Amino acid sequence: MRELTDAPPSRELLWLACREKTCCHTTRVIVSGRDVWRIARAIEAAPWEFTVYGEAVEGAVDGFQLVHGGPAYQVFLAKRGKVGPKGAPCFFLWKLADGHAQCGLGQLRPQICRSYPALLVDDLLCVESSACTCRRWSLLDLDETRDRALVRQMLAEAEEYSRIVAGWNGRLRPGGPARTYPEFCAFLLDVYDRCAGDAP
Repeated sequence: MRELTDAPPSRELLWLACREKTCCHTTRVIVSGRDVWRIARAIEAAPWEFTVYGEAVEGAVDGFQLVHGGPAYQVFLAKRGKVGPKGAPCFFLWKLADGHAQCGLGQLRPQICRSYPALLVDDLLCVESSACTCRRWSLLDLDETRDRALVRQMLAEAEEYSRIVAGWNGRLRPGGPARTYPEFCAFLLDVYDRCAGDAP
């Protein structure tokens, strides 16, 4: 029998224990440029092999354009198979022989996945888990220090990415040729490679 003094299981262990990973089927995972760079360099794959782009949510500060004044887009992790009423599995979601679903990225998961379901609202740590059907998450499942740090890192990377996207959009000229998604991805990889080269 579990002692009352035992620490509660970590959020990571609770998430790993989920068999279905509904959130990995139904959620459209918006990733940052650093997420894309980190995954692409680690698995040695072109970003367009595991991401797609689609219409940006209204007011998105990371909305990139492919033509000056054109629509804004965001980058999402790709899905495997046709998206149906129950969604479709994330490109990196594995189904084991016993039916248990597992993320193939491990610690390479995008920051938004690593911090889920934690978020900060007016600097208060909160829980948002509407996409989850495996459990009802609460603040008791979170580690205040660790999860606050994860969310802050995600927000910092999002801010960095929005500046990089603004730089890309600023290069587009009125009447200029339309750019392609692979060109945008190549721009991201180049910028983050240079940032990594500048790091101490």
